[in-house]
Amino acid sequence: MPTHEDAQVVKALAGRSGSPSGRGPKTAAGKARVSINALTHGISATRLVVPGESRTEWKTHHRTFIEALAPAGPVETALAERVASAVWRLRRVTAYEEAAIAERQHLETASAHLLPHPLDIDKIIRYEAHLTRQLYQALHELESMRAERRGQPAPLLRVDVQGPREMTTATEASTA
Repeated sequence: MPTHEDAQVVKALAGRSGSPSGRGPKTAAGKARVSINALTHGISATRLVVPGESRTEWKTHHRTFIEALAPAGPVETALAERVASAVWRLRRVTAYEEAAIAERQHLETASAHLLPHPLDIDKIIRYEAHLTRQLYQALHELESMRAERRGQPAPLLRVDVQGPREMTTATEASTA
């Protein structure tokens, strides 16, 4: 004899399988409308251009980066596109940070005027770090591919421990 729990399991499985009793929009227009329901800041959006941004501006940004990086071949082009995307999303992080600070201007303490809410700071730091890693990984891989194409050894890891060369030379001269 089926129990109440069995009926609930059957009902849950039916909802997942896309049966008519399932929830959510069925039309393409409905799906497009709800696809941006959770979009609050756009930092982690799967779309490159979110509401409030200009598709024309994205295309100009994308073209500028592709031309500047001058990729050779489809793999380098994919890496250059990843660089353009990471920079575009990093701009969004900056805009979100500015908006989060602007929202706190009504607070009395000076520190509250200068910093976003602690939960916003954590989110900003996480996304900025993630996007920065993506940016530098793509740039490093692009640089490695170009070096290999020129017959030069490709660096496995790029670490700048001492800072810019001019700074190191000036420091060495002052200590000598």
